[in-house]
Amino acid sequence: MPLESVVMDLHIGGRVAFDMVFDDTGVVNENSGTIVEMEEPNLFVFSEPGMNIRSIQKFTESDGGTLITIIQEGFPDEIVDNPEVLEAFRSSYRKLGRVLGVATENRDPSL
Repeated sequence: MPLESVVMDLHIGGRVAFDMVFDDTGVVNENSGTIVEMEEPNLFVFSEPGMNIRSIQKFTESDGGTLITIIQEGFPDEIVDNPEVLEAFRSSYRKLGRVLGVATENRDPSL
């Protein structure tokens, strides 16, 4: 996710936009949505209207750091069951960890 592609207008109804880039192919997937819920500093929720997707990010203190829990709702089966898409999401979080200088870990996506 190139930082220059990220747009966040941080208020209810504000715009969210970012590009996800598949590491192995370089394919760019543009994402955009609207902020539908925020509870600073613990919750950030946005929806992508055209696809009926809802993305929930929860931030909780954990072992002296912050645990970020991402819940994605409304994805079609062809995306959910695609290992390349799962790896693209995981790659984004590994990159975020490098930017923040923290370790990341993969967790079971079914949890």
